Amino acid sequence: MKDNDKLLVLGSGKGTFVEICKNNGLYAIGLDSAKDKIDFEKDKLPFKDNSFNFISMIAVIEHLKNKETIINEIKRVSKNNAILIITTPNFKFCYKTFYNDPTHVSPFTEISLEKFLINYDMKKIHIGPHLVDKSEFFWKNKLGFLLASILPFTNHDYKNSKFIPSFLRGKSTSIISVSKIEK
Repeated sequence: MKDNDKLLVLGSGKGTFVEICKNNGLYAIGLDSAKDKIDFEKDKLPFKDNSFNFISMIAVIEHLKNKETIINEIKRVSKNNAILIITTPNFKFCYKTFYNDPTHVSPFTEISLEKFLINYDMKKIHIGPHLVDKSEFFWKNKLGFLLASILPFTNHDYKNSKFIPSFLRGKSTSIISVSKIEK
């Protein structure tokens, strides 16, 4: 991000990520449906057109039945060539547990998420397994999602373990997508 860039975090929860961004000199603002009493399926975002260079939706889209309003609002408040980052569970690898969260209503696979984004005119879409501290190999390998799903240990549970080598850590059944919004 450059000095004048602005980040909008949709689904910001308590605002921890927004605060970390601000503490590191970035302009960031968050909106959360519960905290800010906004309905991403119906409401307009309270920002002017062409306001943001980066927008993130981390673990939000799977909670929405109607995604058209939020995607159109994202496009409206985005500057030309803005970057949209979305993470969501990959239904292909978590279908047994996806609906354990009763608020999950829209499952995606990497293929359906890409088609969804293309339907809304997103450009230069890159989709891969949502991993932390792993090489580009997982992003570029056709089996990246499968490999990420079969790693035996998650990073967050075992990040400080001296007994589990890092190449066995990083299990992920989520998708991260990065796309460009051209106007």
